[in-house]
Amino acid sequence: MDLSICLPLYQQKPYPTINTLLIQAEALPIDYEILIIDDASSPDISAANAEFFLTFPQVRYLILKKNVGRAKIRNKLAAEAKGDYLLCLDGDVAIKHNDFILTYWTSRRSSEILIGGIELGGLQVGCELRWLYARKREIISTVKRQAKPYSSFMTGNFFSENAIFRKLQFDEEIKGYGHEDTLFGLGLERLNIPIRHLDNSILIEADDQNGAFLDKSKEALKNLKIVSEKYPALRHKIGILKLSLKIQRSGMANIFRLVFNPFKHRIYRNLVSKKPSLILFDLYRLNYLLGLDLR
Repeated sequence: MDLSICLPLYQQKPYPTINTLLIQAEALPIDYEILIIDDASSPDISAANAEFFLTFPQVRYLILKKNVGRAKIRNKLAAEAKGDYLLCLDGDVAIKHNDFILTYWTSRRSSEILIGGIELGGLQVGCELRWLYARKREIISTVKRQAKPYSSFMTGNFFSENAIFRKLQFDEEIKGYGHEDTLFGLGLERLNIPIRHLDNSILIEADDQNGAFLDKSKEALKNLKIVSEKYPALRHKIGILKLSLKIQRSGMANIFRLVFNPFKHRIYRNLVSKKPSLILFDLYRLNYLLGLDLR
């Protein structure tokens, strides 16, 4: 088989996206499948999805009995995929370009990973922090992404030979939200696997409520601690981790947290407001990371 289009799902019904992918793939002279693995969604959503996908013979829909997380489910997708090439997407993205699959397919080269980038949907009430963070930190031009190809790796929109993916895979100790893509990108750099960034974006909706996004950010920092402890050689490559370790080694961590503490409630109120500050968000995350006591 030529191509497996792989999507992990959790509590999602991506019907418009699947319809678009089917239309585009059918227009190409390739043998393909759309492989979807449901990470133990609620029974009603899984049942609705199973009924919908049953009408498409090109779609394989598998349901896990137990939630395994963002890293492990991506490895399961690659292990299950029949295609020589993988197009890996998140389950909550929208396809923006009519030639999305065609662009990847005609741009492919042996032993190279392609990344298409992301675009951002409109601001939703109550999701100001997630939307601002995406607009300022995640929406990066193709030229800038290519200038730092490995630090710009993203799980939600990439194209790879299946054999290349299996050389590395995602670290399954990284569970929940955050940094499985950071670690994977740095692993590609370590193995000297080339990355090429394309102008072939998908559309995302930054729809995490402000408080929920702060909770996810803490979860991501816990994952970052795992990265730091398991791969100490990578510490200097991740900005906030490098800064946190520098503060700790200087003996200033307790002083930083002591100064931060009287303002933490005011900072929190800003971050869940309609006009959050990314500077305060960075300080909030740094304070939390210092509290994890990295070594």
